[in-house]
Amino acid sequence: MKKFRSFAIIALIALLTLTVCSTAFASGESATPPTMGGEQPGFMNPGPGMEPPKADEPAGYIWAAIAVCVAMILPGIGSALGVGMAGRAAAGVAAEDPEKSGNCLVFELLPATQGLYGFVIAMFIAVFSGILSGEVINLSTDLGLSFFYASLPIGIVGLVSAYFQSRVCCAGIGIVAKQGNGGMGITFAIMVELYAILALIVSILMVVGIKVA
Repeated sequence: MKKFRSFAIIALIALLTLTVCSTAFASGESATPPTMGGEQPGFMNPGPGMEPPKADEPAGYIWAAIAVCVAMILPGIGSALGVGMAGRAAAGVAAEDPEKSGNCLVFELLPATQGLYGFVIAMFIAVFSGILSGEVINLSTDLGLSFFYASLPIGIVGLVSAYFQSRVCCAGIGIVAKQGNGGMGITFAIMVELYAILALIVSILMVVGIKVA
């Protein structure tokens, strides 16, 4: 528990720092440099009817790639930890009574769903940003940051909910060990799952709402 808390705090601080830096970076890019009197039209000061030449913006690609990583890695870590914890508890019960291993398997699989949710969002971002097609060279920084922000709900909620759901699943496995049926334990575990589902829906809506030209 202490190790997970330390990891979760470090991960959240890193995400918060990255979010603050990205916001400051975007604000700095959006600032328009002042023009001096008498300055001739050019790249930084186009004249009437002129448009500045368009430059490639690899920063948008970078932020979209970071969004894919956040959506996949954080829930994946939470699910890996959760499945491992539930698996250890299930193995102990199955060693004593192999007939109960089927009921225990359900509890071991439940914490794995957050990793699947993260994979879904990672694929959504990869498709909508154009990463899979390779057409991301002109993805603007603002759009890249939008994909990054869309990955945060499932990234953070998936990481935390997978761990705490695994603790509920371990308790449910204890119910199976004593009673042979863990129906109520599954209900308790699904209550934790609800918030991961809500985070999944929010991230999907955010990704779908991003308009990429």
